[in-house]
Amino acid sequence: MKRKLLGMVLMALAIVTSCKNDNDDQDINIIKFNDGQFTLYRGYSHKYSDALETGATPFVINLLGEGVSYSSDAGKFTGTGSLVTGYFYSENIAEVKNGLYTIDIFSQKGKYTADSCKIYYNYDFAQDTGKIYTIKAGTFDVVNLGRLMSYKIDIQTADFIHFTGEFRGTVDPL
Repeated sequence: MKRKLLGMVLMALAIVTSCKNDNDDQDINIIKFNDGQFTLYRGYSHKYSDALETGATPFVINLLGEGVSYSSDAGKFTGTGSLVTGYFYSENIAEVKNGLYTIDIFSQKGKYTADSCKIYYNYDFAQDTGKIYTIKAGTFDVVNLGRLMSYKIDIQTADFIHFTGEFRGTVDPL
């Protein structure tokens, strides 16, 4: 009887610990701040220039929120929604390399730094209306997951509006 009970307890414990938590991926692609949040769905990148004197290569990264799209014909963003954008300085000349990129408020453009970061929130790109947040501190943890990229975001403005979350998806070249 004791063996049977012990076996059932161990089996139940194995089932409970092996089940994936439904909340594990719940916050992927959701960026939260103060009382608000927005969802990202796609990314674009382009190499801004060749390697700088610092040895870093600048890339412009744009993470698009729902309602925003990129018009390759017009070369601009369209729609109304949110956008996370910034310059990332990689040690690799071909791509934004894996690593922790720190906001560089002094724009020294060193390897593994980012600057000129902004968040457009509920922004109407045709009317040029909505909220633009200029980022002054924080980090982006970048990981290449194969065909997907992960950008873990932990950044804030000068007046302490804190943005956190993770974008996990495709980042296509422009």
